[in-house]
Amino acid sequence: MAISKEAYKVLESIVGAEYISADPAICEGYRAGPGGYECGLGYERVMTRVPGCVAMPRTTEEVQKIVKACNRYKIPYVPYSTGFYGPRSHPHVSDALLIDLKRMDDFEIDDKHLYAVVGSGVIYSQLQEEAMKRGLYIVIGGGGSQVSAIANMIGDGWSPLSYRVGLPHRRILGTELILPDGELVRLGSLAFQDDSFWSEGPGPDLRGLLRGFTGHRGFLGIVTKMAIKLLPFQPERLVPSGISPHTSLQLPVNRVRWINFTMPSKDAMRQTMVEMAKAEIGAGVTKVPIFWRVIARAKSKEEFWELWSKETEETIKNFHVLRVLLIGFTSEEQLEYEERVLMDIITPLGGEARRTRPTDESWFKNADSAGMWLMCGGYVSVDYVIETLEHSIPHGENYAKLKRNFTPPLMPDYGDPGWFQSFELGHQGYSEFLVYWDPDENTDGVDQFYLETSKENIRKRFYTSLLGSHQPLYLTGPAYGPNYHKWLLKIKDEFDPQFICHPPVPLNHDVFVERAKWLHPQKDWESPELPKLS
Repeated sequence: MAISKEAYKVLESIVGAEYISADPAICEGYRAGPGGYECGLGYERVMTRVPGCVAMPRTTEEVQKIVKACNRYKIPYVPYSTGFYGPRSHPHVSDALLIDLKRMDDFEIDDKHLYAVVGSGVIYSQLQEEAMKRGLYIVIGGGGSQVSAIANMIGDGWSPLSYRVGLPHRRILGTELILPDGELVRLGSLAFQDDSFWSEGPGPDLRGLLRGFTGHRGFLGIVTKMAIKLLPFQPERLVPSGISPHTSLQLPVNRVRWINFTMPSKDAMRQTMVEMAKAEIGAGVTKVPIFWRVIARAKSKEEFWELWSKETEETIKNFHVLRVLLIGFTSEEQLEYEERVLMDIITPLGGEARRTRPTDESWFKNADSAGMWLMCGGYVSVDYVIETLEHSIPHGENYAKLKRNFTPPLMPDYGDPGWFQSFELGHQGYSEFLVYWDPDENTDGVDQFYLETSKENIRKRFYTSLLGSHQPLYLTGPAYGPNYHKWLLKIKDEFDPQFICHPPVPLNHDVFVERAKWLHPQKDWESPELPKLS
């Protein structure tokens, strides 16, 4: 049922006539796609809906009033900020209210105590520029800084830079959260004073309501303000160059330096990461997917395919590239020291330094780096796992074998086992398996591969971070925890008994599998009665 005139008037009185619209053309403009992260898959075709109305609040108080009005009039709503996750950040039911938070763009920086307080509309690129003016920096997601800082902090939020500075849940400080019933909860030190410098507070730590490991996609409330921990940086300016979308940052090589190494094996790469962590050197270290090198060389999609189609499993089988970032946080001498230690580690392991451009395209500040993903038109990471390095390498190798059964429609990568790296100075390992495809072709096989990877993790006893809103809850719930799905649904029922905040999350993938006929042959688990989508 469309939003009633009475409800619309109430919402209009909250945000003002200029900042609410049910115009079909405006609402259609918020629809996901075409192209980009996750777009073009069956999930988008089956699950996403054009919002029935869009409202743009300016303050926490306005968001709170909107949520209370939605409860009163039983209007399903979805919080939205920058829409990086495409189909998942859009309504899944008809005539829902999309709450666009981009006007909430206030921020302040406490450069003495090293944190920033930001609204939901502040993107990383803006925050990073202001931080760097003060000799500080914030970790940018590996996909670039065009995303809302808050949205990324509560949804994934890690980066190759997390090797040095830690994972995002450790950097969330004081926070304002509007629960699905409209109650305002202040987390961390905000719970007892008007100062958000600290992540802890009296009573239980409620940061799990915000994100868990990879995030809940806003189905347990709306974050309207957050204090984010900043880190000390080096003083030299990173100079922008180029014209969008072909831009980069020129790095001051006396303080910030990339070095790419050709390694003899994946085990040599792993051992390098272990020894670097023991020596506590480096700001980032990752295994580079081989086709990324071709993407970096290609000036167009056509040139990418001309170059990549010349490769085979034999040509890439023994080609291993390790990418190391060094930063002289305290001095030029620190950088030189770390490079000497790095060479002492890597030379006996057979690593050879390659010519490396002194530029960065996504990890520090750029907001147009997503173009690197679009050589096929569509991209998604079917799994990203934070566990150990010993887990990361076989996890990627296993997925590479599984992927052969779904290529095409997936892009051929000739057995390259994705991307792995070290987090938190070696205390965590990371594995991410990326897939590319052409959204103009039949993408049923992409959806089938995505579902099969969920089942593969259960079969092979691999851990996965993508639990909750990313995979069928009744498939993964009994296998992990066990039965964590029962607890998650109880929490949802406690905080949102009317199920109006981003329905049907966290059961969205269960509903998707039920509705996607091409996935029915893969369904070998039981689901109870699921919410009906309109």
